[in-house]
Amino acid sequence: MRPILIVMAVLLALWLPSSEDVPSAGTKAVPASGLSESSEDVVVLPASPGRYGNLQHMRTPLPARSIALTFDDGPDPTYLPQVLDILDARGIKATFFFVGVYVERRPELVREVTRRGHNVASHSWSHPTRLRSWSLAEAHREIRRGFAALDLALAESPPDQRARLEPLFRFPGLNESPALAGWLGDHGVLVVSAEGGTDDWRGLSADAILRRTVSVMEASGGGVLILHETRPNMIRALPALLDTLSARGFTFVQITAGAEGRRRATDGPDPLFGP
Repeated sequence: MRPILIVMAVLLALWLPSSEDVPSAGTKAVPASGLSESSEDVVVLPASPGRYGNLQHMRTPLPARSIALTFDDGPDPTYLPQVLDILDARGIKATFFFVGVYVERRPELVREVTRRGHNVASHSWSHPTRLRSWSLAEAHREIRRGFAALDLALAESPPDQRARLEPLFRFPGLNESPALAGWLGDHGVLVVSAEGGTDDWRGLSADAILRRTVSVMEASGGGVLILHETRPNMIRALPALLDTLSARGFTFVQITAGAEGRRRATDGPDPLFGP
């Protein structure tokens, strides 16, 4: 009897997958069923308190074990199309925080992002990581110029695509100041930090990005995730990262200020962008 039990235990151990198994970057995994359904979820961020992401503020009010993908520093002509194809293949919608100077050079990429159902928001005009040390007047001009570039890029877009310009702002390097955050709030713009990041900007390998990001999201139970579309190893890691998170029971949602939030931002006396 005992030999039989030992054999059964060995077979059971071989059959059960380890909860810690993470495929290497580049592994072609099959997304879990229902991923496309979860990607249709949209989370409207309330106007108050107006600052989200518990790396710095209150936790972003997302459903349990859900992730809002946010991509910084584009639009990049080499890597952005790859990111869009990877997301499309999985039915995931994201939010792209674009840098104004690149928006001005590549407005067609901004239009392509919104055409595919993603949201766009501002990451400033020139990505100054010490924006909070600037004079308020200079910082206000920097922020205005970033939104103006997005506004112009989508000026001739269909209304449904133009409406994907969100009143959301992410400080470069998350290096914000209460004064600037308050000024943005006065203009109806929400500040979005994050619950976690991929650390892809540190020069990590694709496998390291994958392992670290899965660990961060498991520890935080999901939330807003920062990725950088300009980092080739992040692009290499992205397919396996999304499939692994999905297989672990995470779903993907898209954040927005909602129609009312957008009206608050565009109907004010001194809007940063138009309706």
